[in-house]
Amino acid sequence: MRSVGLSDLDLAARALLAVPQETWTAAAGQLIEAAHTADLWRKRHRRAHPSGGTGSLYAQASLCPRVATSPPSARYCAALLAVLQALELWRNRAHREL
Repeated sequence: MRSVGLSDLDLAARALLAVPQETWTAAAGQLIEAAHTADLWRKRHRRAHPSGGTGSLYAQASLCPRVATSPPSARYCAALLAVLQALELWRNRAHREL
């Protein structure tokens, strides 16, 4: 997966806000896995994945329904935390596999 910036985190959190809170952990993991898969495709084929974009978390989250939010609420912060925790799990898993 491409490097993750603040805009990636924001869009992913807003995508989680569009689904039931009890699914956030799984949904965040799926977004990250899909971004990683699209990035591998992009690297191999030298073009964006046909249905997954450029391999960024932003590109994946932009394919999902999202909730507009301003300013950050407690619910938004909880969704952002879910994304950050999923990223930590994904990165730790990736390092264990090496």
